[in-house]
Amino acid sequence: MKTNPCASTQAMASRRQVRQAAVQLLYARSASPKDQGGPELWDLINDKAAITYDRGRVKVLAHFQQGRDAAVAKLQAILIDCSASILAADPGEKLAKDLKAHAAVEHKWTESCGNLFRLTKADTGDWRRDLYKLLPKSAKLKNHRAAILPLTDSFPPQQYNAFKGVFEKLDNYDDRARMVHFPENYPDQRDLDHLHRLTSEMKNLEKEAVERADQVEASLSELDEAIDKAAVNFDISRFSKVDLAILRLASWEILKVPELDAAVSINEAIELARSFSGEEAASFVNGILDQIAKN
Repeated sequence: MKTNPCASTQAMASRRQVRQAAVQLLYARSASPKDQGGPELWDLINDKAAITYDRGRVKVLAHFQQGRDAAVAKLQAILIDCSASILAADPGEKLAKDLKAHAAVEHKWTESCGNLFRLTKADTGDWRRDLYKLLPKSAKLKNHRAAILPLTDSFPPQQYNAFKGVFEKLDNYDDRARMVHFPENYPDQRDLDHLHRLTSEMKNLEKEAVERADQVEASLSELDEAIDKAAVNFDISRFSKVDLAILRLASWEILKVPELDAAVSINEAIELARSFSGEEAASFVNGILDQIAKN
C-alpha cells in the first residue's frame, strides 16, 4: 500500500451544507439553550455523509480482505495434516477443539465480510450495524492466534512453520481491517484517501457551521429587531424556531455581508424553509426577508 503525502489536504464543505448545518445548530440552541451542538446533533447533521463514509469503509475492507478465504481454507487443511501432532501435544483434545473452533470463527468472519459487501452494494439489511460488529472481531481473532501459536511449539518444524505462516498471513489481513476500523490512525495510506477526505469534510462542516452560528448569535438583538420590524402583524415570539433560525441566518447575511447579493441569501433561505418546513414557510420567509433587504 502506497503512502500519500497530500492526504492532509483539507476538504471544504459547500455553502449550502454550511447554511443547513448552521440553521440546525441555531434551532438546537434556541430550543434548548444548554445544547451547544453535541455529538448527537452532529451525527444527525452528518447522517448522509456518514452513510457514504461507511459505504467507503466497506468497499476498502472488501479490497483489503481479498484472498483471505484462501488463507482460511489453508488453515483448515493444516489442521487435518497436523491432527496427529495436535493430539500428541494434548491427548485431552482441548487443543484440537480450540483449533477447530478458531478455524470455524475465522471462516465465519471471512464469510460475514463477503456478505457485508454484497448487502452494502444492494443496500439491503442493516449493513452498517453489521460493519460495526464485524470490525472489532478482527482484533479478537488476531489476539486469539497469538495465544494459540505457542501451543504448537512442540510440533515438528515443518508443521509449526505451516501454522506460523498462515497465522502471519491472517494477521496481515487483520492489520488491514484495523486500518478500516481506525482510518484516522493511518493518515498517509493512499487506500484510505476517500475516507480521510469525507472525515475532513465533516469536521470542516462542523467548524464552519459553529462559526456561522456564533456570528449570527453575536448580533441576535439587531437581527431580531429587523425581523420584528419587517414582520408586520406577526409576533416574532410565535415564529417556528426553525423558521426563525433561517430568518436570523439570512438577515445576518443581508445586514452584515454586503458583498453577498441579498437576492442570493433570500433565495437560499427560501429553499431552506421549503426543505425544513414546507411551501407556506418558504413564502413567509420570502416576504420578511424581502422587506429587510429593501430597508
